[in-house]
Amino acid sequence: MKSIVWDFDDTIANSYPGIVSATQKSLRENFDISLSKDTIFKEAKKTSVRKFVTELLKDQDDVKQAVKIFYTTYFRYEKEYHDKITLIPHIKNVLDYYDKNHSMQFIVTHRDQSIYNLTKSLGIEHYFKEIISVADGFKRKPNPEMLNYLMDKYDLKKEDLWVIGDRQIDVEFGKSVGAHTILLNDQKVDFARDYQVSDLLEIEKII
Repeated sequence: MKSIVWDFDDTIANSYPGIVSATQKSLRENFDISLSKDTIFKEAKKTSVRKFVTELLKDQDDVKQAVKIFYTTYFRYEKEYHDKITLIPHIKNVLDYYDKNHSMQFIVTHRDQSIYNLTKSLGIEHYFKEIISVADGFKRKPNPEMLNYLMDKYDLKKEDLWVIGDRQIDVEFGKSVGAHTILLNDQKVDFARDYQVSDLLEIEKII
């Protein structure tokens, strides 16, 4: 049986406008750091918001505390955008296709507990066997801990496992357990991946 592990932000849902805006506001409000939304978007897509912000704040006296302050404000602003989050084009068609083909589907995300309410409000929670987040106590991607948990719990085989996401860490995450990887990104990238698509409907020709 095929099994698919989906990233959420910018793979299933168009949530980056809120993520970028919240990052911009929190950096400016707490540390007087002003960056364009375009810069934040590009840097966050390269790695993650956390890595990007941690690097920005590396000269703070207490970096861990600074990151904690950043996220306290960030989560407050990001939550204001939840009702503006929309689904990526064609994602419901693709989720439905694999659901009808009896594939097991999962979400693995760095997003906090908001992931559970978001999938419900977007009307897609029923497609997933399980949704897990670093908020559940797991290590962040590309550490394989969340994938190992799913593979052990559901007896998933790496040869039948597909990991789909929009960033390099999603690809590295899948590769960490020997899974197949699909990058959803319309930009040219300089890292190895099994497949790259710019439209979700292309995935049905691959898996």
